[in-house]
Amino acid sequence: MMSQSAEDQIECLLEKSFWVVDFLPEQVSADRSKQYFAVENFCCNSRYINQLYQKFAYLVIKLSCYFDIDGNPSPKYIFDQVTECTTRGYVNFLFADEDVLVTLNGGDLYMAVYNPNERFLQLLRSIVASEGLFLRKS
Repeated sequence: MMSQSAEDQIECLLEKSFWVVDFLPEQVSADRSKQYFAVENFCCNSRYINQLYQKFAYLVIKLSCYFDIDGNPSPKYIFDQVTECTTRGYVNFLFADEDVLVTLNGGDLYMAVYNPNERFLQLLRSIVASEGLFLRKS
């Protein structure tokens, strides 16, 4: 269970600007939405979503090598929380010292990173690329 101050910090961070970690390099235009929704449906109902969520988990695990996550979770805990998120709902990782929040809602094909500072963003870019994913400002 998170402390009240951690919950307050999360609430504040959810109001900040965020970056998107996605399997696509840019947002799909409205005139391509029908195809996008077909792709999204396929991805969410195939093994692809499990592979994608594993990449998200590895991303958070790698970030934990550089920055403290609130509660100091083990790599296995991070992996389990992220990969089980598809059925459980959502997961938040608070990097309290950096004032950064990483969120994932189960079933989404992207992860949100709220309020990253320049150092965090620099490492995030490298790690996202190493996982074959894309990063863009929301």
